[in-house]
Amino acid sequence: MGTAGLADFDLLEKKIRKAAKYIEQLQAEKKQAEDINNELKEELDSLYIDNEGLTKELKHLKKEKNKENDLEKTREELNNKIEEMLAKLEELDI
Repeated sequence: MGTAGLADFDLLEKKIRKAAKYIEQLQAEKKQAEDINNELKEELDSLYIDNEGLTKELKHLKKEKNKENDLEKTREELNNKIEEMLAKLEELDI
């Protein structure tokens, strides 16, 4: 092997080392991307759980509001009936 062959071999070795370094860098970036992806998946799962809890709480609050509205209607109806009865009593002049 002559000088040209040795130079070609050195060039090939440099290219292989550079490629190996590049592969290591890509593997590290892939690992980092996978870690970030896992963190985001966990955060998303947590948000889904929080959302489910908030949805249940909202349903409960809507139920309570409906009960409140029903009670208010009942109170108004009772007040109206009492007023009607009082008016009738006043007509009787007792």
